[in-house]
Amino acid sequence: MFTPRHGIARTLSLLCSITCSLYLVTSPLQFAHATETSSTSTSSKAVLLTVSGSDTNLTLGGSRHFKAKLGSSEPSGVQWSVNGIAGGDAENGLITAEGAYTAPALMPATNPITVLASVTVNGTAMTASKKFSLQLPKPQIGSAKPHAFKPGPYSLTITGKNFYPDTKLLINGVAVEATFVSETKMTTQGTAEKLGVLELMLVNPGDIHSASYKKVAVTADGKPIPEPTPIPNPTPTPAPAPDPKKIAAARFLEQASFGPTSSDMAAVMSSGPQAWITAQMALPASPISTSNDMSVLRTAWFNNMASGQDQLRQRMIFALSQLFVVSADKNNNANEMSPWLQTLSRHAFGNFDNLLREMTLNPAMGKYLDLGNSVTPAPNENYAREVMQLFTIGTVELNMDGSPKLDSSGAPVPTYDQARIGDMSRALSGWTYAGKSTKGLNWENFTGPLQARDKYHDKNAKTLPGGVPLAAGQTTQQDYDAVMHTLFQHPNLPPFIATRLIRHFVSSNPSPAYIERVATVFANGTSANNGQRGDLAATLNAVLMDPEARQDSPSASQGHLKDPILHSLGLIRVMGGKVVNAKNLFWDYYLLGQRLANSPSVFNFYSPLTHIPGDAQHFGPEVQIYAPSLAVQRANFIYNLLQGNYKTMVQIDIQPYLDVAYDPNALINLVDANLLQGRMSKDARSAIFEGVVAISDKRERAFTALYLSAISAEFAVHQ
Repeated sequence: MFTPRHGIARTLSLLCSITCSLYLVTSPLQFAHATETSSTSTSSKAVLLTVSGSDTNLTLGGSRHFKAKLGSSEPSGVQWSVNGIAGGDAENGLITAEGAYTAPALMPATNPITVLASVTVNGTAMTASKKFSLQLPKPQIGSAKPHAFKPGPYSLTITGKNFYPDTKLLINGVAVEATFVSETKMTTQGTAEKLGVLELMLVNPGDIHSASYKKVAVTADGKPIPEPTPIPNPTPTPAPAPDPKKIAAARFLEQASFGPTSSDMAAVMSSGPQAWITAQMALPASPISTSNDMSVLRTAWFNNMASGQDQLRQRMIFALSQLFVVSADKNNNANEMSPWLQTLSRHAFGNFDNLLREMTLNPAMGKYLDLGNSVTPAPNENYAREVMQLFTIGTVELNMDGSPKLDSSGAPVPTYDQARIGDMSRALSGWTYAGKSTKGLNWENFTGPLQARDKYHDKNAKTLPGGVPLAAGQTTQQDYDAVMHTLFQHPNLPPFIATRLIRHFVSSNPSPAYIERVATVFANGTSANNGQRGDLAATLNAVLMDPEARQDSPSASQGHLKDPILHSLGLIRVMGGKVVNAKNLFWDYYLLGQRLANSPSVFNFYSPLTHIPGDAQHFGPEVQIYAPSLAVQRANFIYNLLQGNYKTMVQIDIQPYLDVAYDPNALINLVDANLLQGRMSKDARSAIFEGVVAISDKRERAFTALYLSAISAEFAVHQ
């Protein structure tokens, strides 16, 4: 017997074989490891016992494995306990000598659960623990009877599993009184006032929602709503002719925003991309949270991305945040991150010189890369290295088209060496945080920029990249100004920034001519800005309006794989979805390798220098976090979004697709028109059609068409 799940699996296999070859540069089934390592300094620590294993919620009856480590090795003779009971027990859960924990079937009296590892090494007893909460399993609705009734009083019986005395029943999103009968049965009574389909949902304690159930209706005659008669033996029909203007608008908005919406599509189709850019750059910036709670700041930033009117600024902030990286992995509190985010927002359309100067003295960056309280005689080299390597000029000298300059032996010419890093760190020494002391050093403070302290500045002569000399005896401010000027005027800066911005917004593999055109605007400005070097608004405009960006019949090597945030937000926005409360969504993004504001290193979530596996000629930065396991994880994430399993976090309405699901061709045409604006290939259409026609349930049909389209290369890759 064919089931919807089998249909999806079979069609996924066919669809993947068709669509994974669509994009040469960032094939979604390939993966590359980063070769860079962060240079952030670490201090040595004593060898401690640690316990690895997830600390997230675990469902009753579930299992989880824990490991004890002493430094980097696994000690022998580890004793495990659960809530203070050696080996655990039936009430709290059992754990084996190997650290395999099995949760109890019933909720224990003590929750959260604490798993403790104990070991004795050289006569010293050591312990380490993990704490997590047990939660009830997800309730499931199997059926609800009667299937239909007239307006007025009604009695409804719901059957399924995982029901509890405290399970709540929601009808059309409103909690109603319900009677718990057993683990598999509940009843409710009420009065129906309007005609229509009732949406039932059960919620177990812990905010564990069931899937939405929409098979009960209030009808005028009390009879079930008849299902449309399926088309017998349906066959694929030719796709409607795509609208080139609609395709052009959608491609532009995929580059310039977090995904097309109906209103933005209408604006671009009416006035054109240039008018949209001009209007966007005139909008005020979305506010940045001032909370000290990191989850509040992260959620507010995500909301700006999802629904902020200033979409172009938000995309630029997102791009710059992956260039000038600061991470909450080190700056743990929101007040340690918000100055960085405010600087990115303030200078998104400003001048790079001002951005670089403010970011260098930003207290958030001062902590993350250790420029704060970097003093003579041994200043920290972290910021000195990364401001060159990752923020401005790169490691090798560049031509204006982004290609490396070569020496007489054909090797790339380095832009700096270790001696220049040392001189840069000395030139940038003597900065401390704002605070009570006006002459000495202050402890970390994020209320204002770093302040100069000549007493702690290295006043010896230095040489900056490009052979720029700094005379001895200069003040902290004078050396800082010289460093900023040298980096801003360096010939590498225009092609370096041009390449980074093009790769983020448009294509992982731009042509040298494209890079040179954008780099020239960065270097020389335009007539509109009186030839101002470093104008980010003019540079971004050049990136987006370049003929190579606006080429709506892209080559096989154009475009880039969407990262998890661009992929999921693009889907939410194009389907008219709404982000309700994303706070708990960031765990899923963490599993996908992109927890907002928590870049794992100064090299970003993925390195801009990552190549396609097995292809040294093409770059594919986002592929670095798209290993096969992460590809499956992302598909599961999209599955949960569309199924409504994240309904308390994100709401997406698939009713328009249910309305046409009786006709496979009409369904696929609607999915193609809304998600891909008519760009679905013939092969992908055929593969999705095969999966859809094998399913009789209308909701599963609609879901399958949406799901397969959303995880296909044609949607996951921007071309």
